[in-house]
Amino acid sequence: MKKSNVLYLAFMLMVGLVANAQTEFKKSLKGISRIEIESNTSIAIKKGTTDQLILKEGCYNCADSEETESTWEDEDVSIDEKAKGLKAIYAGGEDNTGLGMYIEINGEVLRINDLKSFYKRKGLTLTIPASVAIKLQTGNLGNVIIEDLTNELEINTVVGYIKLTNVTGPITAHSSTGNIDAIFSSVDQSAPISITSSTGMIDVSLPSNTKASVELGSTMGSVFTNFDLIKPREDGLKAVGGQKSITGNINKGGVKIALKASVGNIYLRKK
Repeated sequence: MKKSNVLYLAFMLMVGLVANAQTEFKKSLKGISRIEIESNTSIAIKKGTTDQLILKEGCYNCADSEETESTWEDEDVSIDEKAKGLKAIYAGGEDNTGLGMYIEINGEVLRINDLKSFYKRKGLTLTIPASVAIKLQTGNLGNVIIEDLTNELEINTVVGYIKLTNVTGPITAHSSTGNIDAIFSSVDQSAPISITSSTGMIDVSLPSNTKASVELGSTMGSVFTNFDLIKPREDGLKAVGGQKSITGNINKGGVKIALKASVGNIYLRKK
């Protein structure tokens, strides 16, 4: 076997060992229709194949956030010689997951409260059933990545970006300074969609057959679309400006979709 192949196999084995060693927490979501999460780190949420919540430390596809390259207190209390015989306690409650989080259930709602500080956390990854609704707050610097979920999403970030892929809504998403990207696989008609960013851009892709009544507005930016709201430019997109919102129907109208920014541009495009 070539030396390069041997090195590759050794590397893949090492990666596998690291992945297998990753700490995780599992809990049945039978009877749960909604998960509410409060944290101060970046979070990735993806569709699972069971009715379980699988919660793992690390958010390795969260790009330019703190998770992959933390320089703050990387040592784990479990290897702190002075902590032997003791356990970590937190001001926000008792860790009942083994990951520094407190979980409680109230009816059909499961709440997750991250007890660790921003400097001790390197991101989280959740795997859940696609049909579970999510309410998510990621604190000052957390990013959000969500893939393949088909229920209501309520998301709030401050500096962090929001990336949604293959979602259906209803969606309420806000970032104070981060960009928001959303790609819809289809659009749920049962409730409005609202996506807002104070200084970031908003880029939304909808299936071409989507029925929607849209309201688009950016105070200091521009709005671009290739849906038939106004006459297209030669490049297939159309620019609109001014202080007022632009309203119009797509495919004779449907669910209300509001995209609002203060500074950034807005892009509404056919998928």
